[in-house]
Amino acid sequence: MKKSFRDFVQALDDGGELLRVNKPVDMRRASALMSQSDKAVMFENIADYPDWRVAGALITSRARLAIALDCGAGEIAARFEERAARPIDPVIVDDGPCQEVVLQGDDVDLSALPFPIMHLFDGGPYLSGTFVVSKDPEYGRNSGSYRMMYRTPRETGIDLVSPSDMRFYYQRALDQGKPLEIAVAVGVHPYEMLAASYKAPIRTDELSIAGGLHGAPVPLVKCKTVDLEVPADAEFVLEGELLPIGWTADEGPFGEFSQISGDVKWNPVFRVKCITRRRDPIFYQLQMPWENDWLAAPVTEAAGLQALRIASVEPVDIRAPVGSCGYWSLIASIKKRPGEGKNALLALLSVAEVKLAIVTDDDIDIHDPDDLDWAMTFRVQADQDLIVVSGARAKHIDPSVKSWELGKGGLPTTAKLGIDATIPEGVPKQLYRRIRTYAADDVRLEDFL
Repeated sequence: MKKSFRDFVQALDDGGELLRVNKPVDMRRASALMSQSDKAVMFENIADYPDWRVAGALITSRARLAIALDCGAGEIAARFEERAARPIDPVIVDDGPCQEVVLQGDDVDLSALPFPIMHLFDGGPYLSGTFVVSKDPEYGRNSGSYRMMYRTPRETGIDLVSPSDMRFYYQRALDQGKPLEIAVAVGVHPYEMLAASYKAPIRTDELSIAGGLHGAPVPLVKCKTVDLEVPADAEFVLEGELLPIGWTADEGPFGEFSQISGDVKWNPVFRVKCITRRRDPIFYQLQMPWENDWLAAPVTEAAGLQALRIASVEPVDIRAPVGSCGYWSLIASIKKRPGEGKNALLALLSVAEVKLAIVTDDDIDIHDPDDLDWAMTFRVQADQDLIVVSGARAKHIDPSVKSWELGKGGLPTTAKLGIDATIPEGVPKQLYRRIRTYAADDVRLEDFL
């Protein structure tokens, strides 16, 4: 059965992973309070916003990510890959909770939403946990996640600098001097958020990927003012269009998922025509950076597993380290045949904007940094086991690509590094036999105390 955002919040509560706060909370303080909690947080009483509750920091640990995917912490990548490979098309329903209240015309007022101030250097209040739907006449429906900075009661900025299908859709509309209609759903299940981050082929409907993750179709309702459909059980929806002005409006800074306070960017503007919501809405504040990083990891890991299998390499384990924001690095162990260390690296470096890949044999625990360091120390020769690829796709929020030199709307490139930390061909495996203490299995120290 398809689960909702509220089902996930309840699952966190049932698992002892949710902190409920009943005292009044100022939205300028919400982010600071979330950052001090080791659990997900639900604010039940929001100062100046009596109709709203606010939930955030829902996925800031691997344990809560496992609750979202309903699996063990060590099964996350495999579960995502398995279910994403079996998409289920969404279904259209007549109505849904996300349209219990409809606000159009003069009633549209973004200041009536409890936008949080999240980071010290941010350019304004931000909407972070978005599921954004768009369409192209040729390529069809697309879903992604884009942060939005409050500008006026009817407009936000939108971060659309990185390569994405929606950026491509917007550019096609812009070339014709037309706006691009979009709908922004907030408060959807993590399966929808993961599907929105998935690097699917351009003609793939990410809502079908979400259906595969759920194991059931995602019910959609038609929007009131734009020709789009959104998840019927969302907490609220913003309908409108990206103005045909190109990358001309300043947006940012923002505390990026790279764990860096980014720079001011030039971006399009989103004009809101309609707001629909539940009668008792929950505002989802995706807490940057950790919540974004943990959501990125299974998508990156699953893409890495798929790339390895396409390359005919048998993976054993894979990890997108949270230190690289679950996005820029992949570490994998494989059952290696001759030459497959290099083949595995080439496959992993093809994934999105991954800029560092490390491959080990299956005797290495890639979750143990000391074991990984040991493999890189004794199985790597720098002149033979490193691969460097120049001019590959990059993201603006990596300062090392110097994106400010590109001008408005420019796309950066990066260099990628692969490290083959598998046993080199021609070196006998017995030379890597680990030491074992003599008689270790025959005695116990406590018997001598």
